[in-house]
Amino acid sequence: MAFEEFRKHVGYDLVGVPPMRCFDGLPPNEHPLSIFPDGKSVVVLGSRIRRGQFRSMEEGSLWQTPGRWLTGFDGVVRYIESQGYECVPYAPLDAAGMPKRPVRDGLCAPNGVRLSIEYVAVAAGLGELGYHGMFMTERFGIRQMLGLLVTDMEIEPSPPAKNGSICDGCMACAKLCPLQALSATESTPLDCNGKTMKLGAINANACRSCPNGVSGDSKYFAGADELHFEIENNQVKGEAKSKFARGGLPNRLAATCGRACIAHFEATHDTGYKIPFRVREPWGFRPDEERGW
Repeated sequence: MAFEEFRKHVGYDLVGVPPMRCFDGLPPNEHPLSIFPDGKSVVVLGSRIRRGQFRSMEEGSLWQTPGRWLTGFDGVVRYIESQGYECVPYAPLDAAGMPKRPVRDGLCAPNGVRLSIEYVAVAAGLGELGYHGMFMTERFGIRQMLGLLVTDMEIEPSPPAKNGSICDGCMACAKLCPLQALSATESTPLDCNGKTMKLGAINANACRSCPNGVSGDSKYFAGADELHFEIENNQVKGEAKSKFARGGLPNRLAATCGRACIAHFEATHDTGYKIPFRVREPWGFRPDEERGW
């Protein structure tokens, strides 16, 4: 199916289909076809997060953090199945009584596939990872939720990303971090489907102890507490490090770094809002200070 034909039937702000070659060389536990071996296409979907969901955290009045991951795909699933195809939404939840070993030789154990949805979104041409490591688009900056499904419907890949970078390297995310968890000087490149991005080095232990808006939604998926996992060498202890996931960092959309990115993005892009996002000096605490947090 042509991509534009597929997109017009999908009611999401962002729709992308990466070329399947971008998954070549990935180990089975990071490959989408490990979820649905007969799949022909991987679809990534995005839904805009309204700016008001960040307002109370910006004001420090209510502790509300928008989720990063989409969980409901009923409309898309209904459309794909009406065409005679199947699709499997990515939802690696740990169910009670789930076997801990593969059901057949050569397969991953159930729920043992851990995909980087952000990587798929970049590969699909929807955006990029900013210096802070959060996914950004030209339309919304960091303000979107993402989800992924695998289908046996063969869909034409979406157009590649435009030249140029969405993140302009302003470094506001690093400069305003009260814990200096995000380095302003150390970075590593990340290549994805022909696009190279510069990611700042992150002290995961400091990031996870931040009292300025981080949230533990899940290291993989919304709905479970993330912050109890032990970090060692900037990754979840006892777990093989994914090539693309950055050590299971917490949800930072509404944290100091995320809100600094929103403020700068809106100062440099027309988002249609009548007042700026940042109208007061940003606040921030350190966990080693006596501030009553």
